[in-house]
Amino acid sequence: MKTRQAAVLSLVLLILLAWQGSVSGAGKKDDGMVKSVIAVPPLALPQVKIDRVDVSNWPKVRILATVLDGRGAPVEGKGIVKLDVLDGTKKATTASKLNPALVSFEKGQPLHRRKDAKMGARGDVGIGLGAVVVVQGYASTIEPLMQQRIREAAEEAFKPLAKGDRANLIWYNDRVYQATGVRNLDSRLVDVESQEVRKKCGDARREARAGGPITLGPAPGKDTPAVAPGTDLCGLLADPSKPAEFAKNQAFAGAFPRLFNLGPPFWDISRYCGTPGGALDGFGTFAKDEYAKNKQEREDLLLKGAPTDFQISAVDAALNLLAKDGKTSEHLAVVLISEGRDGWAGDLSTCAEHPPAPCNILDPESIVNVGRIAKLSDAKQMVERHRLQSEMRRCIDKEQVLTRRVALMQKLFHDKAQQWIGVARAAGIRFYAVGLRRTGTVTNPYDLERLRLLAEKTGGTYREVGDGVPAVLAVKRTMAEVAGQVAVEFTHQEPGEVEDAGPSLALRLSVTLDSKLERSENPGTQFSSEPTLVPLPKQLSLWQQLKDVAWWLLVRIQELVGYEIYVIMGWVLAIGAMLLALLITWKLLKKVFAKSPKRV
Repeated sequence: MKTRQAAVLSLVLLILLAWQGSVSGAGKKDDGMVKSVIAVPPLALPQVKIDRVDVSNWPKVRILATVLDGRGAPVEGKGIVKLDVLDGTKKATTASKLNPALVSFEKGQPLHRRKDAKMGARGDVGIGLGAVVVVQGYASTIEPLMQQRIREAAEEAFKPLAKGDRANLIWYNDRVYQATGVRNLDSRLVDVESQEVRKKCGDARREARAGGPITLGPAPGKDTPAVAPGTDLCGLLADPSKPAEFAKNQAFAGAFPRLFNLGPPFWDISRYCGTPGGALDGFGTFAKDEYAKNKQEREDLLLKGAPTDFQISAVDAALNLLAKDGKTSEHLAVVLISEGRDGWAGDLSTCAEHPPAPCNILDPESIVNVGRIAKLSDAKQMVERHRLQSEMRRCIDKEQVLTRRVALMQKLFHDKAQQWIGVARAAGIRFYAVGLRRTGTVTNPYDLERLRLLAEKTGGTYREVGDGVPAVLAVKRTMAEVAGQVAVEFTHQEPGEVEDAGPSLALRLSVTLDSKLERSENPGTQFSSEPTLVPLPKQLSLWQQLKDVAWWLLVRIQELVGYEIYVIMGWVLAIGAMLLALLITWKLLKKVFAKSPKRV
């Protein structure tokens, strides 16, 4: 029955989303994203992709690339037999006369005695990493064995990080938690929405922006040096072992995973078939009196514009960390370890306990049915109760109670995903996801497709783990991909321009892998990346450089002397310049109109 229900939900959802994409996406470039929620093409392996191109020191070029073999495992430099950097504006995807390589490497060594070229691991060329690992930590429907496997996967995620890499952990259930470096908050994961954390993190961020000594961090000791000036104590942590330790001990709790925070707030009864049982951490039970009071308090705070609980999602929290504290010189990544579920985890059971009209007449627990069933013989009572439950579930399916709600949530996810993908692309952040798939109706197909969409639309990778399979291997491969890219450096000797794009650079990589790694039908085949286009830095003229220096000096003078004195100095200099100009003009006129000496 559960399998049939999941199939019906998925089919109706597919039809609704296809209709939504054709109507609301007409004339838009991004209408494919609606369809991608339910139909993202599978990952083609082996795979080569360019993660970033740095031309800030043009004509020096630095490329960061990911190479995956036929199993989806990241390939280190020694597994690459040959690598060519090509002009991305040309159609040829391998080095040839039509598209000669800008620089070539064989087994990591540059060809043609290129002393300016270098190939190695990300860390070898000084590129840092800023990563936020997002882990589901709700308890409802998550068995103890599954909880342990999630803990192990979360702990494993931080092991590949090297010295100089920075990271943090977002643990979500009814609440959203993260690690901090603030004194007295640095020994556990803290609730990001608590008043204490909000205040201390606000103070810590102001102190970091000031650029002076950090006073809010832990006291330095023998093995712990003082925190460097400008450090955001509520951002990415320089010691990845701390969040790994917290993941080992953090409790699973709650039944309202806030991965995306879709739909009405949890206290809005319209999102449930009936009043759920149980409680939500920090809010209270679903008992009418306490519930109504807490609901009113939060609505009053929202009207005042005050910060309230249960507003932020785990994805928002991760993007906030990277957008505020990530560096442009770092490779930035959000790693999701989740089944993709969002909102009330007990929708199906709640609808069965509180069937909506007209299905409520089939509820075995209704007064009418209880009285009627009691008159039957003991043998028939169980049969009749089971029949009514089956009929009620079929009625819920027929009325599409849950399907309509899911279609609405998918539309809300589509709108939010557009914002998240836009922010990620603008900030150079990539999503990577490990989907935890479980059989039956526990994991819905659209839950996992949401994770896949975020990953593949931002240039990351999606991996899926089947029911009962430990997620550690998939997390290992994902983190090896996040932390272990191949870096290429060289000096571009023939800068060019692309039509209609202004001065820019388009590059493509062509890679030949060791045949032992490929596991493909055609070992030794060259694999190429999609072309990547980046704007080149503008070459300023001498006059423009002098103007920039002059403006910089004026701004510095104003900062040093203050605005009022700066204005007075401006007037004095202007009047002085006018007097000097008048004096020079008078001298010139006097010389021109002076009488000529008489000839003898």
